[in-house]
Amino acid sequence: MIPAESCLLHVYLNASRRWRGQPLYRAAVETARALPVAGASVFLVDLSFGAHHRLRDAKNEYSFVDIPVVMEVVDAPDRVDALVAGLATMVVDGLVTVEPVRVVRYAHHEEAVASTADRLAVSREGGAQMSIEGDVQKVTVYIGSSDTWQGGNLAMAIIERCRALGMAGATASLGVLGFGKHSVIHRTHLFGLSAGLPEKIEIVDRPDRIAEILPVLEEMVEGGLIVVQDLRAIRYVNHPTSPKV
Repeated sequence: MIPAESCLLHVYLNASRRWRGQPLYRAAVETARALPVAGASVFLVDLSFGAHHRLRDAKNEYSFVDIPVVMEVVDAPDRVDALVAGLATMVVDGLVTVEPVRVVRYAHHEEAVASTADRLAVSREGGAQMSIEGDVQKVTVYIGSSDTWQGGNLAMAIIERCRALGMAGATASLGVLGFGKHSVIHRTHLFGLSAGLPEKIEIVDRPDRIAEILPVLEEMVEGGLIVVQDLRAIRYVNHPTSPKV
């Protein structure tokens, strides 16, 4: 079980790095599973540079190997510390960060509770233009790519629900490798995507708006992980030439 006060671990790697005959990111996930930690997800990074200032563009130079990836793990501080120690000899030229998070929900599909629709706060539809600055919160929802809501894709449903409730914005990202509560590895395959790949949705808004969306997310996410982080917003504006959507 993941405690309410947990840690979020990010491990930034290059997909071309190897450890004892296998991709380093795969070895890192296997190390996490062996400890064990609650779960781990690996996501591609579109564009980055690191210590050597070499620009890596996953879209323009995609070669299945020399691209940046990031592994994310949420668990109790002691288990995250144990994983960091276990990765110390493996990750020699990447970046490892740890930050506190608050776990709102952690459940597998078989543990889904009865519907809480009767207690959901109904928020304003659409919403007027808002400004976001200062103290904000970020919600990250970790689910599987094959998860559904009312017959449709769950990630898409969450994005659409956030838009309908007037949230400032939401972003979905599909992972390439990961495992969850049952420690079953899900990964992409050469000839297509596998079912159950890790997927995350990130939502940033004012704390009062996040408080409104959390019960909605808890209703929709029957199996997955929902965490909240405190952040400071520097700037949030709409580009004047951006199309209205």
